Amino acid sequence: MKKLCGFAIGILLLAFIAPASAQTANDCYQATLKTDDQAIIRICTQALDRGGLSNEDRSITTSNRGLGYLRSKEYDKAIIDFSEALLINPKNPYSFNFRGECWREKGNFERALADFESALNVNPGFTGAFYNRGLTYERQGKIEDARAEYNKGLQTKGDSALDKWARDRIKERLAALGGNQQQQQTNPRNDNPGPRRDSDSNDRTPQRQTQPQQQQQTNPGNGNEGSYIRRR
Repeated sequence: MKKLCGFAIGILLLAFIAPASAQTANDCYQATLKTDDQAIIRICTQALDRGGLSNEDRSITTSNRGLGYLRSKEYDKAIIDFSEALLINPKNPYSFNFRGECWREKGNFERALADFESALNVNPGFTGAFYNRGLTYERQGKIEDARAEYNKGLQTKGDSALDKWARDRIKERLAALGGNQQQQQTNPRNDNPGPRRDSDSNDRTPQRQTQPQQQQQTNPGNGNEGSYIRRR
């Protein structure tokens, strides 16, 4: 009887432990669609600790955890994750883009612009990178350069939710900067901006479990030196 009770207790404990230890890369992605940043970090960490991920999924999951740190303004931890994601997959434009956001928020505009450039080298039609590059130029007071980037972003052909969201934000910024008449007449607000919580925030769309075909190899080392490499 005692043995049976012990066995039952063991099963009960497993029932509580299993869900936390069985997180997957898709669970990590689903967490990024919600508003709990700490849950993103926790679930993505559990998915990584569980192991068994392909290199592509490990890169995406690490990047999505970095998104949790970025949203919670833990920029140094986010940079570490985005840098690790790029060491695994140097053709991950999202990680370049997100890491660029971190550098910009830390006031390092040179590194931010380098990362946005790297994102565009991998995916020349990445609307969000044009948007972020424009925002960076605005922070620097380079208004004409910002306008030029925003106008490039309007010329992209992508029709994903991310592309549409970024183009709407670009139209808003051009209107605020005194863009051309056609841009000012366009309604800049997207009634369904997806998982973003702040319409004035940067492009922070999570990565899905599959990525589009990329075009060329990129050096993942921009801004990746020193303490921004996690040592195991």
